[in-house]
This record gives sequence, structure tokens and C-alpha cells, in this order.
Amino acid sequence: MTLLCLSLYLSGAWMLPLVDRDEPRFAEASREMLQRHDLVIPWFNGGYRFDKPPLIYWCQMASFRMFGENPFAARLPAALFATATTLVVLGWGRRLTGPKAGWQAALILATCVQMLIHGRLSVADLPMVFFVTLAIWSGWEMTRPGASRPRLWWGVFHLSLGLGFLAKGPVAWLPLAGVLIGRWRRPDDFKISGPALGLGMMLTLLVVALWGVPALILTHGEFIRIGLGKHVISRSISALEGHGASGWQALALLPFFGLTFFASFLPWAFRVPGALRQWWVSDRADSAGWYLLLQSALFFAVFTAVQTKLPHYTLPAFPCLALWLARQSSHGAIPELPVHKWALGMTALTLILSTAGFAALNPLFAAHQLFESARPRLRPEMKCASVGYDEPSLVWEFRAVVTNVVQSATPEQATRLLLEGGPMVVVVPTGFYQTNRAFAAAATNTFTTRVRTWNPVKLKRLDLTAVIRE
Repeated sequence: MTLLCLSLYLSGAWMLPLVDRDEPRFAEASREMLQRHDLVIPWFNGGYRFDKPPLIYWCQMASFRMFGENPFAARLPAALFATATTLVVLGWGRRLTGPKAGWQAALILATCVQMLIHGRLSVADLPMVFFVTLAIWSGWEMTRPGASRPRLWWGVFHLSLGLGFLAKGPVAWLPLAGVLIGRWRRPDDFKISGPALGLGMMLTLLVVALWGVPALILTHGEFIRIGLGKHVISRSISALEGHGASGWQALALLPFFGLTFFASFLPWAFRVPGALRQWWVSDRADSAGWYLLLQSALFFAVFTAVQTKLPHYTLPAFPCLALWLARQSSHGAIPELPVHKWALGMTALTLILSTAGFAALNPLFAAHQLFESARPRLRPEMKCASVGYDEPSLVWEFRAVVTNVVQSATPEQATRLLLEGGPMVVVVPTGFYQTNRAFAAAATNTFTTRVRTWNPVKLKRLDLTAVIRE
């Protein structure tokens, strides 16, 4: 299983430049923390980055030290956490239902579409999913009446909550709500004392405080004001960066995750509605199945209420759904799933897309192509600026050589920058370079390189020129 997962999530990871806006942001923040020898505060392009806690940055920093600052190293932590999550599902499934169900659950999770996407992206989701899954499992084990080694499971549960928070914030504490609801709704099946829970939460908060207190002190409280205020609270009550809707339009998006589930959990999603109907009629007394569905439902319910919406937000529910579906198949409650055949098909499709497909997509990444053509003339001491193209990928690419920040400039500022002299690189739209006489005059005695391509994410035509003065 380990080799299968690593093959799925790492295939082609070195072939494709960092994608969209988030991958370069995370990777560049990790590189800048490494350059600054700063383990507390994430930085991006010379400024604070408060979007996420530091766990993913720590992992990427370690990966960069071992493998260099490149897309493969940036994506490696996500692939390792995706693999580890699958192994947790395998272990829990074997313990909960049996070897066959464990293997089926692991294959279902490993080959669903959303896992195949985010298991190879240099973002914070998979570290959080891993610790959430571990917390859900340990929460189940520690509340068993007459549980064996309850102290071990208690420790794993609360450490997982703390580390999950360091991965992506308070969303990682939803498993605690599942345990409490279990204790409330099925007290005979879920046993936990108030003092044990209170002591455990002190352990969880201690894990968070070991990083959080220094972060708050060093940023004078800005980390909590922006990190929680903007990226948690504001994300919950309004749509950020155009992802979702606010006001009455949000009502139209209430079914969003119910619809995207069928693409995200493909090819297994279409077996879930029938299995749910069967379970509801005949097997609601199954405490394990009830707990798995409860923990899954919490993520769907919370993110349905949140105004900002992206399809991958419900990914933490998928390990529980994979276990539940495999358990239903193992019990004969639904027709046996063709797990091995479908998993083989998804594996073959993934390997084809991540090799031949990635090789075909590589030339479409404008910032990467522009950097590669300019690289022989770049120097660390150069100033760097861009006009009308503020993608994080440009920062990630050019700061592989240039040590200064990449300035976002107006046409007038870019012209003045060129007139100041000294080594620099300025990235501008080619049309601007060809038609703006003041800028063209300032760019005399410079080297230029041009790329024409498409933005594969926004499906937008790009024509950029880098003006380089050595």
C-alpha cells in the first residue's frame, strides 16, 4: 500500500511547475522561513504570511534541505501525509471490521479523485487530514467501554488535535465535537470522563501554545487578528477571493458540497446514496457506522454553513466515508464493490495523466517558462518588479535566483525603476512594452525574452516580456 500511494501521489511531481496561486505561496513561504532561519513566522515575498499555521512550512523546509528547492520537494510532504492517512485507514479498518475491509477502505480513499489531486499539492490540507483521521480513530478507541490502553489513545487523540491545529487551524478540532456528540447521544457506547477530557484539552492547548505564544509575541498579536480574524472568521461569514457567495446568493450554494461530492469522491461516490438508504433502514444500531457517518457529516455541515466554498473543503470526511463504505460492503449490506478493478483503473489513469499529461502541460506555465529563458542572465543582487502580472508563481520562480522581493509596480514605477539604472529584471505585458514609448526608451541596452502561452487555471491568454539589465 505504501508503494502504491507514493507512486500515485509522487508520479510526475517533478515535471509540473507549481500550480495556481496556493502552491507557490506555500513553497515560497517555506523557502523564506528557511532563508531567515525563522521557525515561527511564515513569510512571503518579504512580508508576513498569516494564512496558515506553520506545520506545512516546517515539513517543506525539511524537504527543501534534503532535496533542494524545487516542485518535487515542495510536494513531497503532502504525498507522505496522504500515504500515512491511507495507512491509518488501513490499520483502523483491519481492527474495526477485518483485513478485507481495511484493504478496501484504503484503496477507496487512495484512489478517489480529491485525494489524488490534493495528495500531490504543496498545500496544508493533507497534514490536517492525517491528524483529523488519527484523532477520529483514537477518539473512537479511547471511548470504548472497557477499552484497552485508554491512556495511549487519550494521548494520541489530544496530540492529534494539537498538531491538526498547527496544520490548518481550528477546523482540526471537529473530531472533538464528534466524540462529545457520541457521548451525548449514545452514552452506553461512548465513555469518557469530564476530568480526562479537560486534562487532555490542556495537553492540546499546550501543543498549540508552544508555537502560538511566540508567534503572537513576535507579531504583536497580528497573527491571531489576521490568521483567525480574516482567514477563519471572515472566511466563514463572507466569500474570500471569489470562492463562494455572500448574502442571499449563499442560499443557492447550500447544496454545493452535496453536488461536488460526486466528483470529489469519484469513482466511489455513486455507491454512497444507496448504501445510506440501506443503512438507515436496517443498521442504525451499528455504533461504529454511526460514528463514522457522524464525523463525516460534521465536516459537510460546517463547510455548508461557511460562506467561502471550495470542493476540497470536505476532504477530511473522506477517510471515514471510505471506511464506512468498505464496512457496508464487507457486511453484505450492499453489493460487493469491485474495489480492485476500479482502483486499478484509477491508478492507470493517474499515472498516464501525471506523466504524459504533465509533460504536455509544462510549457503552459508562463512564469516558469519566462524564468527558464531569463535564468542565465539573472543575478542575486538584481531588483525585480512586475507590471500587471502579480501571480505568486512569479515570486517563487524568480526568487530562486534573485534575493530581493518582487515588487508589484505601476507602468510609471517600472519606467522610473529602469531609469535608475543598476541590475534589474522587470516583467511586463508584451503589448505594454511594444506601445509605451517612455518604457521602451528606458529599456534601451537591455536584454528581453518573451513567452506566449495560456494560463491553464484561468484559461487566459498570456504574452509577457522580461526586460533584463545586467
